[in-house]
Amino acid sequence: MKKIVIYICLMILPVSGLFSQETDSNYKMEIESGFISVDGGKLYYEIAGEGGWIVLLHDGILHNVVWDEQFPVLAKHYKVVRYDRRGFGKSSTPQSAFSHTEDLNQIFTQLKIDNAIVFGMSAGGGLAINFTLKYPNKVNALVLVGAVVSGYGYSNHFITRGGRVDLSEVFNNNEKFIQFFGWDDPYEIYPKNIEAKKKFFELLKANPQNIIGALGYYSLPPDRAAVDFLNEINIPAIIFIGEYDIPDVHAHSGAIQSGIQNSKREIIFNAGHLIPIEQPKAFNAATMKFLNGLEFNSVLNKKGALAAVEYFNEKRETDPTIILFEEAEMNALGYSFLQSGKIKDAIELFKLNTIAYPNSGNVYDSLGEAYFKNGQNELAVENYRKSLELNPANTNAENMINQLIGNE
Repeated sequence: MKKIVIYICLMILPVSGLFSQETDSNYKMEIESGFISVDGGKLYYEIAGEGGWIVLLHDGILHNVVWDEQFPVLAKHYKVVRYDRRGFGKSSTPQSAFSHTEDLNQIFTQLKIDNAIVFGMSAGGGLAINFTLKYPNKVNALVLVGAVVSGYGYSNHFITRGGRVDLSEVFNNNEKFIQFFGWDDPYEIYPKNIEAKKKFFELLKANPQNIIGALGYYSLPPDRAAVDFLNEINIPAIIFIGEYDIPDVHAHSGAIQSGIQNSKREIIFNAGHLIPIEQPKAFNAATMKFLNGLEFNSVLNKKGALAAVEYFNEKRETDPTIILFEEAEMNALGYSFLQSGKIKDAIELFKLNTIAYPNSGNVYDSLGEAYFKNGQNELAVENYRKSLELNPANTNAENMINQLIGNE
């Protein structure tokens, strides 16, 4: 019997059968639930929504309920499945050696998921990485939240939670486990998030069976230490980390970002480890921004700049505040088109940046340059002037205006 110390996280009580849940005044979510059989056990799952697949992987203390505030939001746009890993929630307690990675593969296989965007919270983030390395064609993108990566290790500060606890004592006493991780630990939930802390504590008390799952009995390690192979992952990835999460998790997030090419990291303010429960609005907004960006880039890559502009306009008509990309990302993308000679496409992309970020002098400077290279000097001057108005220190804009006016 193998015991593994898991990284502390949360989830939320699943619901049974097929039912409807009101998530806002205009949206009714129907949830299908059931079990799939795996070697030596069974896994409980829930599915909602239509569209491309999203798979939600919970953390290492409770079960799938960590995603309660995200499940209905994502189901408005995607087909979403969340499940309880073996040893958690309604899934079976392990009785012999098993692999979380292969259990997840059975979720994909038996639910007929060809590929999906995979979300992973804490230990679930580590699982998402392991799964992506073993089954790269099944994962379209990664959303990692307080994730850890196998092979990177943990400091004594992490193991003792900053000298606050003897884990050997806590892991052998359910009452002490629940009290410490549910209430006393300053990292699982940021101490000022009292309501989230109360919610977590009550969930933990209501689900003591999850402690067996948290201890990792019979769970096999991954085939290889993922930290050494992160460079094999070449899909879009975003790494969320709570401002007040334990230092080791911050270190893991940095290692993950360093290893996965073109991944990006975002810190969620006023949150500890359990971001989806502590700051659901901020997390949901940041997540939807990332997902919208994936769709925008997919349209751009498959259909070209004009189709991407049309997609952008359609989204903005529905929600004028929606953000599909970061300013710097679009600027870099526009310049890649500009440098490859696709000047008109670059102009269209730079124009989108001025709509999304109208108070940035830099976006008008870039659009001015694209118009200049296309021989549209009047429009170049107009945008350089706008850039200079927003940023009087922009000497490039000033010089270009003087140059262009002098050539008239």
